[in-house]
Amino acid sequence: MTNAQLGLILFSILGFCGFLALGAFLGKIVTPGKLVTFAGIVALVAVFCFSIFAAYYFITLPK
Repeated sequence: MTNAQLGLILFSILGFCGFLALGAFLGKIVTPGKLVTFAGIVALVAVFCFSIFAAYYFITLPK
């Protein structure tokens, strides 16, 4: 993996943590159920994007 890809993964994780912290800060407005639902949706999107990236990466791998 290149440094750009590793940086993208790092900033994705940091962004997720930032949203999680924002959700904790707004705890009176956002109920735990809504926060868990939001985190699940973000995780689902991340897994979907990573699976597409992995498929593209292994299909275009030089032989």
